Amino acid sequence: MILARRLFLIQLVIIAFVSMFHIFGSIANANETKVLTAEEIKKGAVDYLEKTLPWDSDSVEITAYYEGGDITIPTGKINLTYQKFGGNKTAGRLPMTLLIKNDDRYKKRIRVNSRVVVSQEVIKTIRSVKRGDILTEDDIQLETIQTERPLKNAMASLEHALGYEASRNLPSGKILTQKTVKIPALGSKGDKVLILAEKGGMKITAPGILKEDGYEDAMVRVLNMESKKTIYGRLVDANTVKVSF
Repeated sequence: MILARRLFLIQLVIIAFVSMFHIFGSIANANETKVLTAEEIKKGAVDYLEKTLPWDSDSVEITAYYEGGDITIPTGKINLTYQKFGGNKTAGRLPMTLLIKNDDRYKKRIRVNSRVVVSQEVIKTIRSVKRGDILTEDDIQLETIQTERPLKNAMASLEHALGYEASRNLPSGKILTQKTVKIPALGSKGDKVLILAEKGGMKITAPGILKEDGYEDAMVRVLNMESKKTIYGRLVDANTVKVSF
């Protein structure tokens, strides 16, 4: 009887000890903390922008700025949610926020700023070009620029600029866009041409004068000098307008 009583008391002591161990362990765990460093916050912002922005990693430089210091949070599963502001803006100064959550026991929102610089290939004039001039290798060159405002319509291929006509006066250092150049006219208003009509093996020709600038294989108005009538035909080369009948 005495032995049984002693065993029972020992069991109670063991149970009490285990309970106290769990209680103090829980308290200790609750008091444990983890540090989220400022460098981790900035790196997370850079990683987020690299994944969400449309630029190739080789053509963009992203820098994150965070004015606060390290943040101490309770241990547990940490959830970092970054959000970019500025609408559809994808370069330049991009403000951001970071929401820090930890097992629903901790929640903090902080501000992070960033700067995005894009490398962009553009075509620039290397000397002044007058309106109507045909662009040559002496006028333009391909150049890589670092910019916070990349141009969506900037020309990036010399093939699409050489031989084209300047649609306006262009100063030296001007970045070419689709609006600054145009395909040169094959024939100009007032040029004398040959009007040609073909059907089967028969050919009919007449002298004509262009009534407007014309482009290769495009429809153009031409004055038939014999009939004194203005007709439409296709400009097949600088000297010939082909009409159908």
